[in-house]
Amino acid sequence: MSTSTKTSQTASAGKLGYEGTLVSRSLQRAGRNPNLKGHIHEIMVKDARNLADLLNGRSTELTRSTTAKAVDLVTMKGGKVVERLQLKDSVSPASINKLVRQVADGKYRSTQLVGTKETTELANAAFKKAGLSKRMASSGTSSNTTTSLAQRAGASGAGTLGGAVRHAAKSGGAAGAAVGAGVEVISGVSDLINGRRDAGEVTGAVVKAGAKGYASGAAAGAAATAGGAVVASGLATVGAGAGITAAAAVVAPVVIGAAAAYAVCEVFDWLFD
Repeated sequence: MSTSTKTSQTASAGKLGYEGTLVSRSLQRAGRNPNLKGHIHEIMVKDARNLADLLNGRSTELTRSTTAKAVDLVTMKGGKVVERLQLKDSVSPASINKLVRQVADGKYRSTQLVGTKETTELANAAFKKAGLSKRMASSGTSSNTTTSLAQRAGASGAGTLGGAVRHAAKSGGAAGAAVGAGVEVISGVSDLINGRRDAGEVTGAVVKAGAKGYASGAAAGAAATAGGAVVASGLATVGAGAGITAAAAVVAPVVIGAAAAYAVCEVFDWLFD
């Protein structure tokens, strides 16, 4: 197995593992409910902000209430609150219109609104149309991603499992291609400098590594989402406890995704080597 393949599969497993912790933590916090994707979004933003603030003394945490109406996340520094965040992950016209009315009534005057990419685009356009100065900041996360993860946990949220699987395949494929091609580029530059390969050989290897990474990443993402949903539904049917369900949300998708990625790599090598 090539270095680019190993690295790509490791990256895919790491991605699936982190996504599994997102699902697990959201289940522990809110249980299986139709709005699980919103809780997943909150945890993703918390993680991202804490990673960015690792060295500056700021810390962001979820509020205790799982049904907070005005503040979902609080950022502290030196024992003082420096930021209050309300997160949004909803693209329905009704939810956007409700948000506009709330902002017009002054509900979020001292709170920063943070939404998924799609929610932010719709909300800011609606605020502007209504003549409001309030603006929402984007978390950089897609509502398709949060929906896909919620589907993996067996919580339908918005959308269908088929749509979630397609998004997971696309997302996993892009990540796998980037990693696979990236590793091969680094190796190729070294070989060019040392005269071990010419430009044509390196280009071909990069294209192949990218295609292989895309195929294995897409398979891993799709299989993890579909398989995770089946496992979650099965555990719910037999009445498994919250602890078992949360643990399975981490482990099952990684195992299923890794197996799918390995199988695709084997087929790819058989066809093209």
